[in-house]
Amino acid sequence: MHEVRREMRDMRGTIREARSVIRDVRYAKCDTLSAALTCTPIRQKEADTMKIALAPIALRDYRGGPGYQPASAPPSPAIKEGIKTMLRRVKKAGYEGIEMGTPPGFAQSEYKEYMDEIGLAVVSAAGLRYPALEGEDFSATIEECRALGAKNVMVSNMPNIVLGNPYELGRFIANLGRAGKALAEAGIHLSYHNHAVDFTKINGKTILEQIVDGTDARHVMFEPDTHWIQAGGGHVITWLKRLRGRIYIVHFKDYGIDPYSDHVFLEGTHKQFKEVGEGNLNWPGIIAECAAQGIEWCGVEQDLTQKPPYEAIALSVKNLRAYGV
Repeated sequence: MHEVRREMRDMRGTIREARSVIRDVRYAKCDTLSAALTCTPIRQKEADTMKIALAPIALRDYRGGPGYQPASAPPSPAIKEGIKTMLRRVKKAGYEGIEMGTPPGFAQSEYKEYMDEIGLAVVSAAGLRYPALEGEDFSATIEECRALGAKNVMVSNMPNIVLGNPYELGRFIANLGRAGKALAEAGIHLSYHNHAVDFTKINGKTILEQIVDGTDARHVMFEPDTHWIQAGGGHVITWLKRLRGRIYIVHFKDYGIDPYSDHVFLEGTHKQFKEVGEGNLNWPGIIAECAAQGIEWCGVEQDLTQKPPYEAIALSVKNLRAYGV
């Protein structure tokens, strides 16, 4: 009987090892099971607890105002002080980092010095979008990241020209790969941030799947957005698993339903951007998967708020702490 039990334990261990190899095939892009034995997937730094950053779109009116163009005129001292106040309030709300490059009126060194003073890390610096992403020289982006101590650059969305256009999608994927390689060689992540539109299909396959499969895991990371995955008809935890080893920061945003939606005629319901824990997403499961992967940062993002913005961002942190983050 003891011999049988020992054999069963050995068998279970063999099964676990086989599952691990299969995961390596999926996430490390190994071509065969035998290759997976020597092919090491990209993995994030192991973290005891995921840290909380803010993607400050909810505070857009407190960081220079909507549509503000810093090159058009020198920012007033009031704008600069307003940005400092905003950053202090973000820290006071419980955030450990922020996704924001050098704001108007600040030199990079001045911004970094102020962030060090208040204890707020710059998690992501200047983003890359078209036409910059089509270029060859990414030295300015790399220099800003190094000056601010940021390890990540976000590609916030695809250009509209990609939609329904296989040729432009191919160009976009190639541009991501080229820029990602340049940044990776400098020790910086290039992370693509999805929206619901990434779940449209071109030639029978979603855009997001094609970006994942068409880029090198060593060079292009992803910044999956929980709300937009849900809005696109995806399954959040399944996609986190699909992107294992390619996530430095994940965007946390809850998904709610407007209680004043018209639910009679053609189910005219409307979704809402909600504070983390105030909508319908499976946060215990999402957070557990992030912890299992050792994802270093979550970035709270709420495009529109029903509550006052500072109240909304504080509520998300409060709920995340209650979930054990």
